[in-house]
Amino acid sequence: MKIAVIGKGRVGSVLGPAFAKAGHEVVYGVRNPADEKYDNGDEIPHDTTEGAAQWGEVVILAVDWGAAESALAQCGDLSDKILIDCTNPLTMSEAGLELALGFDTSAGEILAVQTDAKLVKTLNQVGSPVMAKAHDFPSRPIQFVAGEDAEAKTLVSSLLRDIGFEPIDYGGIKNARKMEPLGMVWIDQAFQHGMDPETAWHFLKLADDA
Repeated sequence: MKIAVIGKGRVGSVLGPAFAKAGHEVVYGVRNPADEKYDNGDEIPHDTTEGAAQWGEVVILAVDWGAAESALAQCGDLSDKILIDCTNPLTMSEAGLELALGFDTSAGEILAVQTDAKLVKTLNQVGSPVMAKAHDFPSRPIQFVAGEDAEAKTLVSSLLRDIGFEPIDYGGIKNARKMEPLGMVWIDQAFQHGMDPETAWHFLKLADDA
């Protein structure tokens, strides 16, 4: 599948190789494809944001929240494409990183009304160290998946399995209001409370009675 990764920061730079290793075609969409700062040796080609988005069948928005709406607009018409929103609406305060949105809306909902793509919210609940090594965990880390289009969620769930996650359907895009705070918990634990950043979410069940 053709996957366009918009942005090559902390998240984008691990998702590109992860999907390429799983056998998908990947192109990065960045502001200036000729900028040498994007050449980190992964051998994945670069294009403009619009060029990559128009080429891809699936577009992954992997930019900071402050740049998300602008980057989405630069993608152009995304009709008939699937857009994976892995952003978290973070802002900096005196206390450190916090969510800028919550309770009555979410980044996922805001972006969903700005595109004709089939938007699916996922890959926002853990950081890039987990995304880079999801296959290495003894049990598959979970990723909640939310969106309005059932077929799009099914396809995205398959892509998540390709890179080592266990997807869990979490209903409509309104549930991004709960998924984004979950992402904030992971960020807060990893950057403020000393949690190993190679720590993932996983569901545990009681063993069946003997």
